[in-house]
Amino acid sequence: MEAGTSAEGAIIAGEGGARILRDVAIVTHCVESLAVALGHWTALLGYRVVESGTLGAEACAAWDAPAAAGQRYALLQPASGEDCYLRFVETGVRGHAPPASWGWIATELLVQDTDALARQLEGTGFRRLGGPADLYPRPKAPRAMQVIGPSGELIYFTRLLPGGSRYGLKQARSPVDRPFICTLGGPAGAGMHAFYAGVLGHRIMERTPFINGPLAMLCEAPADTVFPTAVASIPGRRHLLEMDEFPAHVGPRRRPAGQLPPGMSMVSFVVRSLAALAGLQPGGVPLRAPPRRLQGIAYRGRRVAVIEGAVGEWLELIEDPEAS
Repeated sequence: MEAGTSAEGAIIAGEGGARILRDVAIVTHCVESLAVALGHWTALLGYRVVESGTLGAEACAAWDAPAAAGQRYALLQPASGEDCYLRFVETGVRGHAPPASWGWIATELLVQDTDALARQLEGTGFRRLGGPADLYPRPKAPRAMQVIGPSGELIYFTRLLPGGSRYGLKQARSPVDRPFICTLGGPAGAGMHAFYAGVLGHRIMERTPFINGPLAMLCEAPADTVFPTAVASIPGRRHLLEMDEFPAHVGPRRRPAGQLPPGMSMVSFVVRSLAALAGLQPGGVPLRAPPRRLQGIAYRGRRVAVIEGAVGEWLELIEDPEAS
Protein backbone atom coordinates (compact mmCIF):
# COMPACT_ATOMS: atom_id res chain seq x y z
CA MET A 1 0.00 0.00 0.00
CA GLU A 2 1.06 3.60 -0.34
CA ALA A 3 3.15 3.99 2.79
CA GLY A 4 3.76 7.06 4.86
CA THR A 5 6.98 8.92 4.31
CA SER A 6 10.09 9.85 6.22
CA ALA A 7 11.75 11.69 3.33
CA GLU A 8 9.41 13.25 0.78
CA GLY A 9 10.35 12.07 -2.70
CA ALA A 10 13.68 10.57 -1.65
CA ILE A 11 15.19 8.23 -4.23
CA ILE A 12 17.39 5.53 -2.74
CA ALA A 13 18.37 3.63 -5.90
CA GLY A 14 17.94 3.33 -9.64
CA GLU A 15 17.79 6.94 -10.86
CA GLY A 16 18.13 7.09 -14.66
CA GLY A 17 18.00 3.32 -15.20
CA ALA A 18 16.64 1.20 -18.03
CA ARG A 19 13.17 0.81 -16.46
CA ILE A 20 12.51 -2.53 -18.12
CA LEU A 21 9.03 -3.14 -16.66
CA ARG A 22 6.01 -1.27 -18.04
CA ASP A 23 2.32 -1.85 -17.29
CA VAL A 24 1.12 -4.74 -15.14
CA ALA A 25 -0.93 -6.96 -17.44
CA ILE A 26 -1.94 -9.95 -15.28
CA VAL A 27 -1.75 -10.96 -11.63
CA THR A 28 -1.96 -14.74 -11.26
CA HIS A 29 -3.22 -16.52 -8.15
CA CYS A 30 -3.22 -20.30 -7.73
CA VAL A 31 -6.35 -21.34 -5.84
CA GLU A 32 -7.87 -24.48 -4.41
CA SER A 33 -11.26 -24.05 -6.09
CA LEU A 34 -11.87 -22.04 -9.24
CA ALA A 35 -15.62 -22.04 -8.62
CA VAL A 36 -15.19 -20.45 -5.19
CA ALA A 37 -12.87 -17.74 -6.49
CA LEU A 38 -15.03 -16.88 -9.49
CA GLY A 39 -18.27 -16.88 -7.54
CA HIS A 40 -16.99 -14.31 -5.07
CA TRP A 41 -15.03 -12.07 -7.44
CA THR A 42 -17.81 -11.83 -10.01
CA ALA A 43 -20.79 -11.50 -7.67
CA LEU A 44 -19.24 -9.18 -5.09
CA LEU A 45 -16.51 -7.22 -6.85
CA GLY A 46 -17.93 -6.80 -10.34
CA TYR A 47 -15.16 -8.64 -12.15
CA ARG A 48 -16.20 -10.61 -15.23
CA VAL A 49 -14.75 -13.74 -16.77
CA VAL A 50 -13.37 -12.87 -20.22
CA GLU A 51 -11.49 -16.11 -20.90
CA SER A 52 -11.43 -19.58 -19.37
CA GLY A 53 -10.24 -23.08 -20.13
CA THR A 54 -7.25 -25.23 -19.28
CA LEU A 55 -3.61 -24.20 -19.33
CA GLY A 56 -2.05 -25.19 -22.63
CA ALA A 57 1.31 -26.79 -23.27
CA GLU A 58 2.65 -23.67 -25.01
CA ALA A 59 2.04 -21.40 -22.03
CA CYS A 60 3.41 -23.95 -19.60
CA ALA A 61 6.50 -24.35 -21.78
CA ALA A 62 7.08 -20.58 -21.71
CA TRP A 63 6.87 -20.72 -17.92
CA ASP A 64 8.88 -23.96 -17.61
CA ALA A 65 5.98 -25.35 -15.60
CA PRO A 66 5.03 -28.49 -17.57
CA ALA A 67 3.11 -30.10 -14.70
CA ALA A 68 0.62 -27.20 -14.75
CA ALA A 69 -0.65 -28.15 -18.22
CA GLY A 70 -4.33 -29.05 -18.10
CA GLN A 71 -5.12 -27.11 -14.95
CA ARG A 72 -8.32 -25.07 -15.16
CA TYR A 73 -8.01 -21.29 -15.23
CA ALA A 74 -10.06 -18.15 -15.73
CA LEU A 75 -9.04 -14.63 -16.72
CA LEU A 76 -11.05 -11.85 -15.06
CA GLN A 77 -11.35 -8.18 -16.01
CA PRO A 78 -12.59 -5.34 -13.78
CA ALA A 79 -15.86 -3.57 -14.56
CA SER A 80 -13.88 -0.54 -15.75
CA GLY A 81 -12.77 -2.53 -18.80
CA GLU A 82 -9.09 -1.85 -18.05
CA ASP A 83 -6.67 -4.24 -19.77
CA CYS A 84 -5.25 -5.40 -16.45
CA TYR A 85 -6.44 -8.84 -15.45
CA LEU A 86 -6.60 -11.30 -12.60
CA ARG A 87 -5.95 -14.92 -13.50
CA PHE A 88 -7.01 -17.73 -11.19
CA VAL A 89 -5.51 -21.18 -11.72
CA GLU A 90 -7.08 -24.16 -9.97
CA THR A 91 -4.44 -26.37 -8.35
CA GLY A 92 -6.53 -28.06 -5.66
CA VAL A 93 -4.19 -26.65 -3.01
CA ARG A 94 -4.73 -23.65 -0.74
CA GLY A 95 -1.33 -22.07 -1.30
CA HIS A 96 -1.72 -18.61 0.22
CA ALA A 97 -0.33 -17.54 3.60
CA PRO A 98 -0.25 -18.11 6.52
CA PRO A 99 2.51 -18.86 6.93
CA ALA A 100 3.99 -16.19 4.67
CA SER A 101 6.96 -16.93 2.44
CA TRP A 102 9.23 -14.93 0.15
CA GLY A 103 7.71 -13.78 -3.11
CA TRP A 104 4.56 -12.02 -4.24
CA ILE A 105 2.36 -11.51 -1.20
CA ALA A 106 -0.43 -8.95 -1.81
CA THR A 107 -2.51 -7.50 -4.65
CA GLU A 108 -3.72 -3.93 -4.21
CA LEU A 109 -6.80 -2.82 -6.14
CA LEU A 110 -8.19 0.64 -6.81
CA VAL A 111 -11.70 1.24 -5.44
CA GLN A 112 -14.03 4.23 -5.45
CA ASP A 113 -15.41 3.97 -1.90
CA THR A 114 -13.53 1.84 0.62
CA ASP A 115 -16.13 2.27 3.37
CA ALA A 116 -19.05 1.28 1.16
CA LEU A 117 -17.12 -1.77 -0.02
CA ALA A 118 -16.39 -2.77 3.58
CA ARG A 119 -20.11 -2.76 4.32
CA GLN A 120 -20.85 -4.72 1.15
CA LEU A 121 -18.35 -7.46 2.04
CA GLU A 122 -19.56 -8.00 5.61
CA GLY A 123 -20.57 -11.63 6.13
CA THR A 124 -19.07 -12.83 2.82
CA GLY A 125 -16.01 -14.88 1.95
CA PHE A 126 -13.89 -11.71 2.04
CA ARG A 127 -12.64 -11.41 5.64
CA ARG A 128 -11.62 -7.92 6.72
CA LEU A 129 -8.30 -7.74 8.58
CA GLY A 130 -7.87 -3.99 8.91
CA GLY A 131 -9.38 -0.66 7.91
CA PRO A 132 -10.94 1.18 6.27
CA ALA A 133 -8.53 3.85 7.43
CA ASP A 134 -6.48 6.69 5.99
CA LEU A 135 -2.90 5.59 5.44
CA TYR A 136 -1.47 8.77 6.92
CA PRO A 137 -2.86 12.00 8.42
CA ARG A 138 -3.02 14.23 5.38
CA PRO A 139 -5.81 15.78 3.32
CA LYS A 140 -6.77 13.49 0.43
CA ALA A 141 -4.76 10.60 1.93
CA PRO A 142 -5.35 7.17 0.38
CA ARG A 143 -7.97 5.22 2.33
CA ALA A 144 -7.35 1.49 2.47
CA MET A 145 -8.74 -1.78 3.76
CA GLN A 146 -6.93 -5.11 4.06
CA VAL A 147 -8.85 -8.30 3.32
CA ILE A 148 -8.27 -12.04 3.02
CA GLY A 149 -10.16 -13.32 0.00
CA PRO A 150 -12.11 -16.58 -0.36
CA SER A 151 -9.02 -18.47 -1.54
CA GLY A 152 -6.70 -16.98 1.09
CA GLU A 153 -5.44 -14.19 -1.17
CA LEU A 154 -4.27 -11.01 0.58
CA ILE A 155 -6.02 -8.04 -1.04
CA TYR A 156 -5.66 -4.34 -0.30
CA PHE A 157 -8.57 -2.17 -1.47
CA THR A 158 -7.50 1.48 -1.76
CA ARG A 159 -9.35 4.66 -2.67
CA LEU A 160 -7.29 7.43 -4.27
CA LEU A 161 -8.67 10.95 -4.56
CA PRO A 162 -7.64 13.38 -7.32
CA GLY A 163 -4.30 14.78 -6.24
CA GLY A 164 -4.14 12.32 -3.35
CA SER A 165 -1.40 10.01 -4.61
CA ARG A 166 2.16 11.07 -3.92
CA TYR A 167 3.16 9.10 -7.02
CA GLY A 168 0.65 10.66 -9.41
CA LEU A 169 -1.45 7.50 -9.67
CA LYS A 170 -4.90 7.61 -11.25
CA GLN A 171 -8.21 6.93 -9.52
CA ALA A 172 -10.60 3.99 -9.88
CA ARG A 173 -12.99 4.05 -12.83
CA SER A 174 -15.38 1.45 -11.38
CA PRO A 175 -16.41 0.56 -7.82
CA VAL A 176 -13.67 -2.09 -7.77
CA ASP A 177 -11.05 -1.54 -10.44
CA ARG A 178 -7.70 -2.98 -11.54
CA PRO A 179 -4.61 -4.03 -9.59
CA PHE A 180 -2.29 -1.04 -9.26
CA ILE A 181 0.29 -2.14 -6.68
CA CYS A 182 1.87 -5.58 -6.37
CA THR A 183 3.65 -6.31 -3.10
CA LEU A 184 6.74 -8.45 -2.76
CA GLY A 185 8.18 -9.77 0.49
CA GLY A 186 11.60 -11.14 1.25
CA PRO A 187 14.68 -10.99 3.47
CA ALA A 188 16.88 -7.90 3.92
CA GLY A 189 15.60 -5.37 1.41
CA ALA A 190 18.99 -4.74 -0.19
CA GLY A 191 18.69 -7.82 -2.41
CA MET A 192 15.28 -6.81 -3.74
CA HIS A 193 16.49 -3.24 -4.27
CA ALA A 194 19.57 -4.49 -6.13
CA PHE A 195 17.41 -6.48 -8.55
CA TYR A 196 14.69 -3.94 -9.32
CA ALA A 197 17.01 -0.91 -9.33
CA GLY A 198 20.49 -2.21 -10.11
CA VAL A 199 19.41 -4.81 -12.70
CA LEU A 200 16.00 -3.76 -14.08
CA GLY A 201 16.72 -0.06 -13.66
CA HIS A 202 13.70 1.21 -11.74
CA ARG A 203 13.76 4.03 -9.23
CA ILE A 204 13.26 2.87 -5.66
CA MET A 205 11.89 5.42 -3.23
CA GLU A 206 10.75 5.81 0.33
CA ARG A 207 12.37 3.10 2.42
CA THR A 208 10.00 3.72 5.30
CA PRO A 209 9.32 1.80 8.55
CA PHE A 210 5.70 0.70 8.31
CA ILE A 211 3.53 -1.20 10.81
CA ASN A 212 1.23 -3.58 8.92
CA GLY A 213 -0.86 -5.70 11.28
CA PRO A 214 -2.42 -7.95 8.60
CA LEU A 215 0.99 -8.69 7.11
CA ALA A 216 2.39 -9.38 10.58
CA MET A 217 -0.41 -11.89 11.12
CA LEU A 218 0.44 -13.70 7.90
CA CYS A 219 4.12 -13.70 8.87
CA GLU A 220 3.14 -15.11 12.30
CA ALA A 221 4.89 -12.14 13.90
CA PRO A 222 3.81 -9.69 16.64
CA ALA A 223 1.13 -7.24 15.53
CA ASP A 224 3.45 -4.27 16.07
CA THR A 225 6.19 -5.68 13.82
CA VAL A 226 7.82 -2.95 11.74
CA PHE A 227 8.25 -3.77 8.05
CA PRO A 228 10.88 -1.66 6.25
CA THR A 229 9.05 -0.84 3.03
CA ALA A 230 10.27 0.60 -0.27
CA VAL A 231 8.43 1.47 -3.47
CA ALA A 232 9.65 0.98 -7.05
CA SER A 233 8.12 3.22 -9.69
CA ILE A 234 6.88 1.91 -13.04
CA PRO A 235 6.69 4.28 -16.04
CA GLY A 236 3.23 5.60 -16.85
CA ARG A 237 2.05 6.35 -13.31
CA ARG A 238 -0.39 3.45 -13.34
CA HIS A 239 1.43 0.88 -11.22
CA LEU A 240 3.93 0.55 -8.40
CA LEU A 241 5.86 -2.30 -6.82
CA GLU A 242 6.09 -2.45 -3.05
CA MET A 243 8.93 -4.32 -1.37
CA ASP A 244 8.48 -5.35 2.27
CA GLU A 245 11.35 -6.68 4.35
CA PHE A 246 10.10 -9.77 6.20
CA PRO A 247 11.16 -10.98 9.66
CA ALA A 248 14.15 -13.32 9.68
CA HIS A 249 12.11 -16.47 10.40
CA VAL A 250 10.18 -16.22 7.09
CA GLY A 251 11.77 -18.33 4.36
CA PRO A 252 11.54 -19.14 0.63
CA ARG A 253 8.34 -20.30 -1.01
CA ARG A 254 8.26 -23.99 -1.79
CA ARG A 255 7.09 -24.90 -5.28
CA PRO A 256 6.19 -28.43 -6.36
CA ALA A 257 8.35 -29.56 -9.28
CA GLY A 258 7.00 -28.42 -12.63
CA GLN A 259 4.19 -26.35 -11.12
CA LEU A 260 3.50 -22.64 -10.80
CA PRO A 261 4.46 -21.05 -7.46
CA PRO A 262 1.57 -21.46 -4.99
CA GLY A 263 -0.53 -18.57 -3.72
CA MET A 264 0.11 -15.23 -5.42
CA SER A 265 2.01 -16.97 -8.14
CA MET A 266 3.22 -14.57 -10.80
CA VAL A 267 2.91 -10.97 -11.98
CA SER A 268 2.92 -10.28 -15.73
CA PHE A 269 4.47 -7.07 -17.06
CA VAL A 270 4.60 -5.57 -20.52
CA VAL A 271 8.19 -4.95 -21.68
CA ARG A 272 9.49 -3.37 -24.87
CA SER A 273 12.13 -6.01 -25.63
CA LEU A 274 12.94 -9.46 -24.29
CA ALA A 275 16.31 -9.28 -26.03
CA ALA A 276 17.24 -6.30 -23.84
CA LEU A 277 17.40 -8.60 -20.81
CA ALA A 278 20.63 -10.15 -22.06
CA GLY A 279 22.38 -6.78 -21.91
CA LEU A 280 21.46 -5.96 -18.33
CA GLN A 281 24.20 -5.91 -15.72
CA PRO A 282 25.63 -7.89 -14.11
CA GLY A 283 25.65 -10.66 -16.71
CA GLY A 284 22.12 -10.35 -18.07
CA VAL A 285 18.88 -11.83 -16.72
CA PRO A 286 18.27 -15.48 -17.68
CA LEU A 287 14.88 -16.67 -18.90
CA ARG A 288 13.28 -19.75 -17.37
CA ALA A 289 12.62 -21.01 -20.91
CA PRO A 290 12.86 -19.70 -24.48
CA PRO A 291 10.17 -17.13 -25.38
CA ARG A 292 6.91 -18.36 -26.92
CA ARG A 293 4.17 -16.53 -28.80
CA LEU A 294 0.97 -17.04 -26.86
CA GLN A 295 -2.61 -16.46 -27.91
CA GLY A 296 -5.49 -15.15 -25.84
CA ILE A 297 -6.99 -11.86 -24.71
CA ALA A 298 -4.03 -10.82 -22.58
CA TYR A 299 -1.27 -12.04 -24.93
CA ARG A 300 -2.57 -11.33 -28.45
CA GLY A 301 0.17 -13.34 -30.15
CA ARG A 302 3.02 -11.53 -28.41
CA ARG A 303 6.22 -13.20 -27.24
CA VAL A 304 6.25 -14.24 -23.59
CA ALA A 305 8.98 -15.35 -21.20
CA VAL A 306 9.47 -15.65 -17.44
CA ILE A 307 12.31 -14.47 -15.23
CA GLU A 308 12.88 -14.93 -11.51
CA GLY A 309 13.55 -12.04 -9.16
CA ALA A 310 15.77 -11.66 -6.14
CA VAL A 311 13.68 -13.79 -3.78
CA GLY A 312 12.42 -16.35 -6.30
CA GLU A 313 9.36 -14.39 -7.45
CA TRP A 314 8.19 -15.04 -11.00
CA LEU A 315 7.80 -12.16 -13.45
CA GLU A 316 6.08 -13.02 -16.72
CA LEU A 317 7.23 -10.61 -19.44
CA ILE A 318 5.01 -9.85 -22.44
CA GLU A 319 6.94 -8.24 -25.28
CA ASP A 320 5.40 -5.18 -26.94
CA PRO A 321 7.80 -2.88 -28.84
CA GLU A 322 5.09 -0.17 -28.86
CA ALA A 323 4.71 -0.10 -25.07
CA SER A 324 4.79 3.40 -23.62
